[in-house]
Formats: sequence, C-alpha cells, structure tokens
Amino acid sequence: MKRSAHVIGGGIAGLATAVALSRGGWTVRVFERATTLRATGGGIGITPNGMRALDALGLGDDVRVRAVVQSEGGVRVPSGRWLARSELGFVERRYGDAIRALHRFELLSAVAAALPPGALRFGTSAEVVSFGTATAPAVIRAGESELEADVVVAADGIHSATRHRMHPHHPGLRSTGAVSWRCVVPSDGLAPVAAETWGRGLRLSILPLPRRRVHFSALARLTARGRAGHAGGPAPLFGHWHDPIPALLDRAREQELFFDRIEELVRPLGTFVAGRVALVGDAAHAMTPNVGSANLALEDAVELGSALSGARTTPGAALAAYDIARRPRTARLATMSRWMGRVAELSPLPAVAARNAGVWLGGFLPESVSRGSMDAMVSWTPPR
Repeated sequence: MKRSAHVIGGGIAGLATAVALSRGGWTVRVFERATTLRATGGGIGITPNGMRALDALGLGDDVRVRAVVQSEGGVRVPSGRWLARSELGFVERRYGDAIRALHRFELLSAVAAALPPGALRFGTSAEVVSFGTATAPAVIRAGESELEADVVVAADGIHSATRHRMHPHHPGLRSTGAVSWRCVVPSDGLAPVAAETWGRGLRLSILPLPRRRVHFSALARLTARGRAGHAGGPAPLFGHWHDPIPALLDRAREQELFFDRIEELVRPLGTFVAGRVALVGDAAHAMTPNVGSANLALEDAVELGSALSGARTTPGAALAAYDIARRPRTARLATMSRWMGRVAELSPLPAVAARNAGVWLGGFLPESVSRGSMDAMVSWTPPR
C-alpha cells in the first residue's frame, strides 16, 4: 500500500516537500487556506544550493527558464557610491550554478505544477489533532474532516500553530526591531543593478527580475527615524537616495506594497519532529531574511523526501534522520543571518563609518578570503 502524507501549508516549503514525497511514491495532499497560490513577497533569489534542491526535485530546468541570472552585485551607500562591487561569475565557477532571480509566484507555479492532479486543495485550513506514535498514524483536521496519515508535514509558516503545539514552552518569536516593505515594479527605462544600499539603520535591496520587472525590499530599524517614516511607507525614509531608488518608490504607488515586521525565533527549536509530524521552512527555523530562507526551505523538502524514501524505513526513524540533518545547519545560518542584519543596519555614525570602511577594504582581499564566507550558505548538496 502507498504511504500517505498530509502537508499543512501551500507555500514554497509545503509544495516542494509534497513534490519530494510524491516523487518518492507517497500519496500526498496539500491543504492551503488561501484560495489561490500566494504571490506575496515579490522577487526571490535562488542560490546554487537552492538550484541543487530544485534539480533533485526535477524542477531545475523549468525554474532556469523562468529566471534571470544575476551577473553582478554589491553594496552602495545612499549617495550611490559603491563600497564593493562584484562580477558574480565566480559563483558559478565555485559552486556549479549561478544566482538566479524570479518572481515568487513563478517559483510557486513551477513547484505546484509538479504535483499530481488534485493533490493541492485550496481554501482548506488544517491543523494537527494527534501527532501519532510508532504504531498509530498522525491525525489532522482539514475543514470539517479528520484525516489520518502516515506522516504530516507542517509548513504553516513563521506563525506556525503546529510549532506552538509541538513546543508549548518555547518562547517563540521576537521582533528584531525592524520592518520592511517589498514590491515588484516595472523596470522600463531604469536599468537596475542588483545591489544593497546601506544607510543608518536603513537598507534597500534591488533585484532585477525577468520580463522587465524589478523587486525592491526596503528595511528600516525602528529607531526614532524609522518610526517617523513608518506611517508614510518607505518613501520618506528612502526617497532621497541614489537612482533608481526614487523612481522605484514612485512606481510602487501603483503596485501592491507588502509590509512586514521582521521576526525570528528567540532560539532554535530542540527538535523539528514529534511523533509522525515534521516542521519545514519558516515553521521550523524562522530567521531574519539575510541568508536565503526560501533556499533553506527547498533544502528541507529534499532532505525530508530523501529520509522518507526508504521503503523499509519507519516514519519515526526517517523523521529522526531529517531532524539530525537539518537542525545544526539551520541554527548556524540563523545566527549568521542575525549578525549580517545587525551589521547592515547599524545606526550610530562611528559604527556606520567603520562598517563602510571594512566593506570597502574587503574588496582588496583575495577571492579565497572575501568570497569563501559564502560556502556556509550555498555549498549544501542533496543527500545521496
């Protein structure tokens, strides 16, 4: 008999895990409370580790067609002066694939299309009723029905109800003291370059996308200056920065602008699994947006699918193997992401001056030193 898996949540983590399990012979159903695929978040960058995960899911070629290669990047200051600027061809030479960018909806569409017909059920909320045991299945409530499954995957996001039930005494999320605005706008006449611009407690990233579009993300740490501009959106804080930022903000007035308070887990979870239930994506390791959380979600999907692919492997043993594989890596990257954000969002003038000087001087270091720090983020490979 085919083994069954129910997935709670139809975001990147949930859909990718469902594809991994389906390819491994599982009967899969995904329950998503929204009525359509969610396009929130705008653009997304796929680093080589994410592309390896997509290749393992059989989706790499489809995503490459939908995406555009990022050929350069760097860090600027609000005046437009470059602190560091790099040709990104070294990424493919070092890691075997380029950094690619596409709209989040395009990625979700590619992953959803790989699911069996009828596997994805929109407009249906689901929650765990029983975590299951070595001898009893897990149970979820989906809509008005209670359904058993050999395994349940909780991909219910940063505010995961499943995580709270699994870890009722964990302190949960904390605010980082920052907020962000994200938007995708037309790029006609702008010639945007992929880069981050760092100010005092402020930063704005630009990510060119296919089909003459560009994504920007504006982040403000909530100092007095940040709070002052909060009500008016990003324009009062970033509108005087270098081109093409004023034009991007102006075009955002005619697009959907997404607003978020940046949160992260206070500390890593002690486990990603309970009984026959596993957490993936932000439900498992919510962190600040500095190391490619979507790529980590794709890794989760491949690792969990691989662990559960053995015909003789019990669900408990497979989930334990997944837990051991994922927690150390995601905990390290959560710490790295936190410190990267703190450096980029410094506010006191002396600290900002020292930071900018350090980034500028880093441009004179050998490639093996200045670029080797990427290894921790993107050198992951799928399990055999």
